[in-house]
Amino acid sequence: MFRRSGRLLAALLTLSLLAAACGSDDDGGAAAPAEEATATTAAPATTAAPATTAAVTIPEHTVAPEEEEAPAEEEAEEAPAEEEAAEEEAAEEEAPATTTTEAIPAPAGTLRFVEFSAVTTFNPAGAQSAQSAYLYPVYDTLTRQRADLTLAPSLATSWSQPEATIWEFDVRDDVVFHDGATFDAQAAVDSLLYHKGFEGNPNKGTWAAVTDVTLVDDDTFQVHFSVPAPQFPLEMSMVMGMMISPNALDGTDISRDPQGSGPWIWSDADSQAGVTEVFHLNPSYWNPADQGVETVTVTAAKDNVARLNALLTGEADIMSTVRDAQLDGALEPGNVHVKVPNYFPYLMITGRDGAFDEPLADVRVRQAILYSIDREAYNAAIHAGKGDSFGGIYPRAFSQFHVAALDDAYPYDPDKARELLAEAGYPDGITISAPIMPVINPHVEMVNQMLAASGITVEQIQINNGELGPRTRKGDWGMTWMRDLLVHPARDFGKFISPTGAFNPFGLDDLADLDVMMTEAANETDSAKSSAIYAEIAAQLVERGVIIPLAHGAQNNVHTPNLTGVVLGLNMQAAMPYGVRFG
Repeated sequence: MFRRSGRLLAALLTLSLLAAACGSDDDGGAAAPAEEATATTAAPATTAAPATTAAVTIPEHTVAPEEEEAPAEEEAEEAPAEEEAAEEEAAEEEAPATTTTEAIPAPAGTLRFVEFSAVTTFNPAGAQSAQSAYLYPVYDTLTRQRADLTLAPSLATSWSQPEATIWEFDVRDDVVFHDGATFDAQAAVDSLLYHKGFEGNPNKGTWAAVTDVTLVDDDTFQVHFSVPAPQFPLEMSMVMGMMISPNALDGTDISRDPQGSGPWIWSDADSQAGVTEVFHLNPSYWNPADQGVETVTVTAAKDNVARLNALLTGEADIMSTVRDAQLDGALEPGNVHVKVPNYFPYLMITGRDGAFDEPLADVRVRQAILYSIDREAYNAAIHAGKGDSFGGIYPRAFSQFHVAALDDAYPYDPDKARELLAEAGYPDGITISAPIMPVINPHVEMVNQMLAASGITVEQIQINNGELGPRTRKGDWGMTWMRDLLVHPARDFGKFISPTGAFNPFGLDDLADLDVMMTEAANETDSAKSSAIYAEIAAQLVERGVIIPLAHGAQNNVHTPNLTGVVLGLNMQAAMPYGVRFG
């Protein structure tokens, strides 16, 4: 049965916290504002999974520039067992649906997003977080994220875990797709199997452990896994959980023809491919409360300054992927900052077999790259000093998975880097290739300057915005700048470690021992023990030069002050349009 996040909060508040969001491929910088409010919330899972789910302390989403600074974290007090039981009981009784019978204001106006790249596909099975602004208007997800990052019902009205490796979902019976097809449990089963089997799915890490999706009855289905998947209900609020019309699952190309059931319907006639996509009100939508505006538009502007200017001159209402250095200017007119503190930029070395650049096959070379990174300088230059310069994968906000020993490990030491290169047989330095695209030019150029100081020359491969993730997964190079929107190690690590992982394009088995540890952690019922296993995996990913940490920050959006209801969720580069209104 669906349990509100309050139940998790009462039961799990004494554990360390877990923050969230997920990775994708291409975007600009991110950061925290100088002033922020904080809130303590439950982790974004809605059924008890104490082995891997914990409470989370995160900043509130909506932050006005004039607010006073609040403490970064709040102390959690242990609730007595009697209070926990009472709160659990009350939570089960409340469990509200997302629809409402209250008077709903009529939709009004056009909500205008400005994004850094054009839509690459309208098929959610082939998309990821970089496409969120284009997909959420037209597709419903099984679950929905609230402003505090907890989960609420959407197309799924409830979900439970009858066994450690099974998630069961009950679904709505009043939903119709844009093409007239009916949504039910069978449609959900077919859609999830389509996602799982879609060739080139960039989110295949979500589906790797799914062994089957089965129908229970017209309103209920089950997802079966080879190992426990505590993060799966959260993932069902993202592009992976977007339901596609059963009429479009027969091989039909929907990359330029979305087939969802969302609050708005894509207009081919009004849209201009590569420039602006237009979505008009769905008159048959099941939850009118989500429809605060009549029209949603998303315009692509690859230049960071152009996007900011669109916001400041009134040509756009919401700017996504706001760089840290832009925040002060973006907030000056009284605009509002919306963020999720889970942004992790890093260098990823996939060519550890030396297929593209022979030196990368030597771990000493990869460690030389590790010692060549001045994280403090990167944070100052790229994140305007608003991130942090710790050396691990998870920041301190993810205390359940934060590895304190990595904070100061592998400090900037170009002399040490040159020594390692010499030991590996490259006393005169090396040359390697790596991609660069307009939206990440400052990030990559900063890293290249650092590497040059250690005798590592980077030959830049010029690509277009939107190509970084897809071409990395194809194996077009051996090292690249990348960023993740962190969620949970069960999701965040598999794409590097698994022989079939999305970011293991060469199918390497050099991390096979870590793959075994991932399974051990997923099956571990003791949260402390599973966290310890994940900590060792994180340490090994850094030590072996698979992941080269650069900084930690936040995923940022900024919107005009005349909007209400703006929510940025985990694994989303742009805020959700649901319930956003003018006034």
